[in-house]
Amino acid sequence: MSDPTPVPGYSALLLAGGRSTRMGEDKAFLPWQGKPLWQGQIQKLRMLKPARLIVACREGQGLHQTAEPEVEWLFDPPGTDVGPIGPVSRALALVQMPLVVLAVDMPEMNPAFLSESIAELPPDQALFFRASHGIEPLAGVYTPALIPLMEKALEDTQLSMRRLIEDAVNQGLAIVQPVSPSTQVYFANTNTPDEWSEVVG
Repeated sequence: MSDPTPVPGYSALLLAGGRSTRMGEDKAFLPWQGKPLWQGQIQKLRMLKPARLIVACREGQGLHQTAEPEVEWLFDPPGTDVGPIGPVSRALALVQMPLVVLAVDMPEMNPAFLSESIAELPPDQALFFRASHGIEPLAGVYTPALIPLMEKALEDTQLSMRRLIEDAVNQGLAIVQPVSPSTQVYFANTNTPDEWSEVVG
């Protein structure tokens, strides 16, 4: 993995609290390069040298019991299940600055790719990517300007992140970049045992 350029003025959020129902086991703990997957993903985000590094998860997962320096923990409220829009909006409200978001189940994501993609990004502009499966909401940059859109979506129980991104683009708050063939692999989601097997070989 090449060393990424630090991205000053950004915080970072790892989404690790998914229920992993299709995988049949908690994806955060899948073995990846000698350690649990979530720790490998944290290492990637740490390489960006973010101002704040946050892990969103369920308290019952016990991730916070592992020694990870300079990590803040954002626990999902008990009894709520609003998908990733909940933790992303809470993290944005907490940091009040641009937020690099990465899902735990994208083990091939390259931090150098992320840093290069946002190097020229204005601080008030959100950034997302269009991969072969469409707009990817769980690897990109969210900004505080999106908080009102997210609050309205939660109020209306419109929890589609892709719809949120489309609204943000229409309002000039976000841009969507197409993914080149050589970088498609970074956006491979591992939601099922078969998808995981394809990644680990």
